[in-house]
Amino acid sequence: MAAKTISFPKGKGHLTHNNREFICNNVVPERISWNRTYIQEPLKDAYEKCFGQALRDYNAAQKRKDRQKEDYLKEIENSGNKEKTFYENIVQIGKKEDTSVVDENGNLTEDAKTAIEILEQYAKTFQERNPNLYLFNCVMHLDEATPHLHIDYIPVAHGYKNGMETRNSLTKAFQQMGFAKAVSRKQNETVAWQERERKYLTELCRERGIEIEILGIQRDNLSLSEYKAAMREVEELEQQAEALDSRNEALEQQNGNLAQRTSELAAQAQEMEAHNNELALQAQELVEQIEKAEEKEKATNEVLAKHDLRAETFKTISKEVNAETKKMKSVVVPMTNLFGGEEYVKVKKSDWNKMLNAFGRAVSRNHLLEKYEKKIVGLEKRIETLTDQVEKLKRFVASRGLGEAFVEFVKSLAPKTMKQKLEDAKADSAEQSRQRNAQRHELPEKGKQWQQEM
Repeated sequence: MAAKTISFPKGKGHLTHNNREFICNNVVPERISWNRTYIQEPLKDAYEKCFGQALRDYNAAQKRKDRQKEDYLKEIENSGNKEKTFYENIVQIGKKEDTSVVDENGNLTEDAKTAIEILEQYAKTFQERNPNLYLFNCVMHLDEATPHLHIDYIPVAHGYKNGMETRNSLTKAFQQMGFAKAVSRKQNETVAWQERERKYLTELCRERGIEIEILGIQRDNLSLSEYKAAMREVEELEQQAEALDSRNEALEQQNGNLAQRTSELAAQAQEMEAHNNELALQAQELVEQIEKAEEKEKATNEVLAKHDLRAETFKTISKEVNAETKKMKSVVVPMTNLFGGEEYVKVKKSDWNKMLNAFGRAVSRNHLLEKYEKKIVGLEKRIETLTDQVEKLKRFVASRGLGEAFVEFVKSLAPKTMKQKLEDAKADSAEQSRQRNAQRHELPEKGKQWQQEM
């Protein structure tokens, strides 16, 4: 089997891309189901596992509430010390030229099958080799050109004397796993850890008969120091290439998000337009309802205005009747019948005459009220009929051009109409006087009968 390369660059940590919540252009959608997920834990839950108890212990020891920490994850996100909430490495064996996922027929290649087995063994043993790197997201992608892993982990360092006892610190996490402190930029904990991981991956490949080369540089032609320098240079180039790929992925994701946002805004605009149309219809209906309510209120006020005078008259009469009734009750002396039966009352002669007069006035008022009530109702109906006829007559006169002649005719009728009204009023007054006199003669006769019975 031909020699292959190993890629182990740092990733940007796009979890939405890793977990296929967002799909880039280089992804083959038909092969998304081929991907393998080993660990997929929410970042917030992972922080609770790693730092939750340390955070609670720290807050419990604080006497001042303003020194307590509410959310350690947000603290790291907003940190000015270039700390990251988590770190990522992309692990790949071979290139698309020698380790393509599928052949020309769309079937999984033998080289890809071997690479998958090696990468899977690497993923399953990662946590055991790295106890201070908490692996919370690990997926293998088979829907792109070559098989590769996305390893996402949180560095966990213990033993701090001030502040939280357990914290997020990549350098100290490496040191607690046995890597020496940095002596230069190219000789530090991270470089030493990457070399160890590459060495382990190289051994897995050689066990499967795969020889590893560093971008065409043969190990036999270089000294150990030259070989390590070449590896570091290659690693930097790979990291730059992967950084560009990650940047392209991020740009593609942004473009996808913009397109999706544009579509959402267009849908929202349509919904708002429909909503505005609906509001316009509702407003029109409300205006019509208000106009109808105003017309109804106007008609009701007109009816009430017609009956106000009548209501006031009833109130005045009712007060007078009640007053007269109280007077009569005050002069009445109840008497018990010695032989049982109905109870009698005893009144003075003068009081009895007053009662008779009051009774007469009450009867007269009742008759008058009934009479005028019926007359008023009839007159209202007649007025309504006459009003309708007048409107029809006005339309007729207007249509015939007889407006001035009609006005003169109405003026000529005015004196006669007023005279008739006066005559009607005199006749009504005479009738009322006649009825009162008749009732006065009738009541004394009834009073004499009542006295005889008593």
